[in-house]
Amino acid sequence: MSILNRYLLRQNLYYTAILLFSGMMVYLIVDFVGRMNAMVDAGIGPGLVLKYFIYKVPLIVAQIMPAIFMLGVLIQIALMSRSNELVALESSAVSFKRPAGFFILYALVFFLVLLVFSETLGTRGEQVTREIWNEDVRQRQADTQALKDIWFKERDYLVHVKQAQPEEGTGDAVTVYKKDSPGSIQEIIQAPEFEIQPDRWILNDAKVFQTVTLERQVLDRLELDIRTDLSSFSFVASDLPYRAWAFFTLSALISQLKESGSNVEKLSTALHSKIAYPFALVVMTLLALAIFTRIRNIYSLVTLALVIVFFYYTVYVFGVSYAEEGLVAPFAGAWAANMLFGSLSIIQIFFMDRR
Repeated sequence: MSILNRYLLRQNLYYTAILLFSGMMVYLIVDFVGRMNAMVDAGIGPGLVLKYFIYKVPLIVAQIMPAIFMLGVLIQIALMSRSNELVALESSAVSFKRPAGFFILYALVFFLVLLVFSETLGTRGEQVTREIWNEDVRQRQADTQALKDIWFKERDYLVHVKQAQPEEGTGDAVTVYKKDSPGSIQEIIQAPEFEIQPDRWILNDAKVFQTVTLERQVLDRLELDIRTDLSSFSFVASDLPYRAWAFFTLSALISQLKESGSNVEKLSTALHSKIAYPFALVVMTLLALAIFTRIRNIYSLVTLALVIVFFYYTVYVFGVSYAEEGLVAPFAGAWAANMLFGSLSIIQIFFMDRR
């Protein structure tokens, strides 16, 4: 690494650390004020309160890091400009492309670090804080709740379960519609209760109705070649937000639910967002460089940067919301803000370089 790159790296880490610490403190104070009354009313001890806010830190870092990184880059290059360091570089035949290229490569590396951080400590922090809030503050055991009114399809079976307990592997009031090759209903099977085995479902006191011959049968025990694991529906029905699930867990869950014919727009959007949101760090860096080509005053830069960050997150939230409702493709919704602001930044940098 050259002397210039080491200098840029050292300075950026310094400014980013200060901004990150300040942002974390503001976030924690606001969260503390908003939740402390509920925690005191619930009677939880200071140890559990401390654990909640400690596990909240990785989640905060993952959420605010793109904006913090952008401000760090902007402040750094603005101060370099004000102290005539950029002029000194240009007088030594070192154009602005050198530090700009460094910041872009640096942002790509930081994006990978943030992605891994979000998928490990970030998701863990989300899970623990949500567990403390739901189970200790609200006194609610969300994971043990029964699932109700589940529909799914598997090969020739269309299944409706009125109520199931995935953790126990049992359920009540199941109706199975078995289709023949043309697609019409061949059998209607009903049972008051059933058991879920790894490779089959066992229906007790099953009633089988043949739609063609109109024959009826009552069987004490009926085994069906159904392998759908209802625990995947338990994930979807839980209070845990989709961002709290690891990338590979989400991917496997989407595959399972697709096979069952379930709607996976929200899960697919969350999966794409797991990469799109950390990548915002790269887009924010491009935005910082693009803004600097137009404005050099540090106070104007910071003010404009905060406004742009607000608009970025607005577009991001709208894109994700539309994708979750199925109005746009999950990939397009999750990446809309990155594509829009990234394209505008590249165009600005390109035309400024041409001039």
